[in-house]
Amino acid sequence: MDKKTYDNGPDFSFVEQKVREVQTTIENAVKTSNYQELNESITRMVNNTLKQYQKEHPGTTVNHKKTEADISGQKKQVQETHPELYGNTGGEKVKDILLIVFGGILSGSMALGLLTVQILQAVMGHGGISSTAVTLIGTLAGLGMISGGCRGLGRLKRFKKYIKILGNKTYCNFEQLAGAVGRNVKFVKKDVHYMIQKGWFLEGNTDQKETCLITSSETYRQYTQTQSALEQRTQEELKKRQKTTEQQTHISPQVQEVLNKGEAYIRKIHASNDAIPGEEISAKIDRMEQIVEQIFQRAEEHPEIIPDLKKLMDYYLPMTVKLLDAYEDMDRQPIQGETIKASKKEIEDTLDTLNEAFTKLLDSVFQDTAWDVSSDISVLHTILAQEGLTGNDFEQKQTDMK
Repeated sequence: MDKKTYDNGPDFSFVEQKVREVQTTIENAVKTSNYQELNESITRMVNNTLKQYQKEHPGTTVNHKKTEADISGQKKQVQETHPELYGNTGGEKVKDILLIVFGGILSGSMALGLLTVQILQAVMGHGGISSTAVTLIGTLAGLGMISGGCRGLGRLKRFKKYIKILGNKTYCNFEQLAGAVGRNVKFVKKDVHYMIQKGWFLEGNTDQKETCLITSSETYRQYTQTQSALEQRTQEELKKRQKTTEQQTHISPQVQEVLNKGEAYIRKIHASNDAIPGEEISAKIDRMEQIVEQIFQRAEEHPEIIPDLKKLMDYYLPMTVKLLDAYEDMDRQPIQGETIKASKKEIEDTLDTLNEAFTKLLDSVFQDTAWDVSSDISVLHTILAQEGLTGNDFEQKQTDMK
């Protein structure tokens, strides 16, 4: 195994050489008071150092010495976390470390230069205003590099936490990710979008409402298909509701008034059923509610039968509601005397009569359909008889064929 990259960690000897070059550059700038290209020179050195590291350590990250158990555990973890979905961030880590190192050197040297300039001003009493400004700017630039490197390392640390939370899943909501790194959801969304843009999540996407991170193209494809199916179903339901609304708008005001009254009677019957605890009478009221509901459903589909419901609307249903109200009132009495019991029994018997009447009315509103069915059956029997395919005729035809 390569000792440079595994046994003792990455070899930063070339970095030390670059650090010495930076020190020399800074010292020359301080001696000559020429700071114009100092920041560009250091930035150029950082990029060159990073390129050299990536060239000498292709595809590697900073590793520590591992035992066989550690390596086995790491392989298991890699298998569980879908490594093929995540980019290599080793170069980013080195870059951030170099930013901190060079930023520290720059800010330290510039701070020293600033102190030197201040001493010269105090001793000699002249010059140094421009030098003071340049060294101050250099110090701030160095601190900026340190801050940038620290932010980068922090982002890399959060990236590892995101991967850990994802585990063997290829999706995770932003609230869970935010909880893992101790940041708010808005911050994590911005953080993840940056990582997707940088290629850390190789197949990264977010859902339509940005509530979830999806790390796999296959999972994202399944999500988009499901979303499309849901939108299609929503559109179909919307069209269905619009069609129902259009049908309702075609109903005349008189018909709609009858249907609304019928719905009110059905609700009242249902409420009475809930209020009356007796099982026997409750069964009768429940049957009544079903029959009346079917009658008005038929009336909505065939408004031409509404004139046939005049007695139902003007007499039967109002009387039914009145009887149920009276039964409720008597049933609430704490003492059930003979008179109350007799009255309740009479109402229960009357409900049987009303149910029988409502059933006949329901049959009558379906009479036209029954006639159509009877006619179709009669014609069918006639055709079957003509073809010799019914009863004895069919048996006789089979005998003749033999």
